[in-house]
Amino acid sequence: MVIFFAGCTVSGSGTIPPKALKDPKLLYEFGQKRLKKDYPEDARTVFAKVRSLYPLSQYAVLSELKIAETHRKEGNFITAATAYRDFEKDHPFHDAVTSGMTTWWIGYCNYRLGPGDFFLFPPAQQRDLAHTKAAYMIFQMFMGRYPESPYLARVKKYYARTREMLVKHEFYAADFYQKKDKLKAVRNRMEFILTEYPDSPRVPEAAMILVNAYLRLEETKKAVDLCRKIIVHYPKRPQAAEAARLLAKAELRMKAKP
Repeated sequence: MVIFFAGCTVSGSGTIPPKALKDPKLLYEFGQKRLKKDYPEDARTVFAKVRSLYPLSQYAVLSELKIAETHRKEGNFITAATAYRDFEKDHPFHDAVTSGMTTWWIGYCNYRLGPGDFFLFPPAQQRDLAHTKAAYMIFQMFMGRYPESPYLARVKKYYARTREMLVKHEFYAADFYQKKDKLKAVRNRMEFILTEYPDSPRVPEAAMILVNAYLRLEETKKAVDLCRKIIVHYPKRPQAAEAARLLAKAELRMKAKP
């Protein structure tokens, strides 16, 4: 990248109009054009110039957001998330903050820092999910804080995506413990899913694994209660029939106890 403000030239055969340097709006718009043409580094330099030349202009504030965007466009998600977070701290009443836009991008950057849901080796459920967990929590918070936000639809989409990645991780861990016959660990993982991710479509599946763990651990009363909940709350799911079968078995066991 080559950019010389004195000569008004930038990379990609672009030139800065001389008059743009004398007007914050024109300079900001030039930065936007560079960004749209996929020259984020050029654009970042232009936006930084807006801030240094016209620090009291509204375009200086807008340039802060655009600088965060340039980092995001380059895949520098940690830097981008930090820039968005700093913007929230410095401008808490700006429309970009009150609309939830900055929070959405912070969550998205954390999502992109996670392992993703692609079929790579090792699979996502085996890798560090710290950023995925952070993204999930941000999206969850967003839905409560910004129920009217124009970004709500995309937040819901990524909320569900991160939630299911985390749920998949719990199933993976439970399967590992199941093979080693560590039933208490299996129980703990499935209880965690039911408690932390109650809106996951895999809850009935987790509940049935938990019922079987309860029965093998001789926690029969818990198995009975959970079977009844499965039957009531998920009558059309295949787990309901299995829950009814195990409920009868568990009730007989309880009656047989002295």
